[in-house]
Amino acid sequence: MIFYRRFVSLILACATVCLAFAAPVQTDTSPEHPNFSGRWRMVKDKSDFSTAHAPDMVVQVIDQRGSTMNVHTIQTTGTTTKSADVSYVLDGSVSKNMINNHEATSKTFWDGSVLNVRTTLNLSNGDEELIEDTWQLSPDANSLLETSHVSTPKGGIIMKLVCEKEAT
Repeated sequence: MIFYRRFVSLILACATVCLAFAAPVQTDTSPEHPNFSGRWRMVKDKSDFSTAHAPDMVVQVIDQRGSTMNVHTIQTTGTTTKSADVSYVLDGSVSKNMINNHEATSKTFWDGSVLNVRTTLNLSNGDEELIEDTWQLSPDANSLLETSHVSTPKGGIIMKLVCEKEAT
């Protein structure tokens, strides 16, 4: 059984090397899912905001402990700076937040080393906005890729935010 586990670990390690963004190689003593904790700064020339106006600066401070992940985001566009705080429960339970003054309900699930967050916002006109995010760490855990699929009754866009981990 131990040989089989090590063989599977070796195959997974080889597959991980082939991916541009994946979790660090897992061993029997490492956590099952990556920890996104840290201070992350947007790399603007690697990010893609589609038709949305790209911010000048995004910094996220993430604190992930157990089955909870708290995300504090500061975003500057021109002379306007906004901040937001959201919390996610990583065990698949529903979490509720206020996003841009709208009630939001999120549910997370893991797909291997990728964290998926599905958020529904109730807009003031009665419409719903669906945001499907994926969170992935690079193999060295120094880059974070967040891909967002935003869907509204008027259409949708796909955005990519690439961040590098800042030294603490």
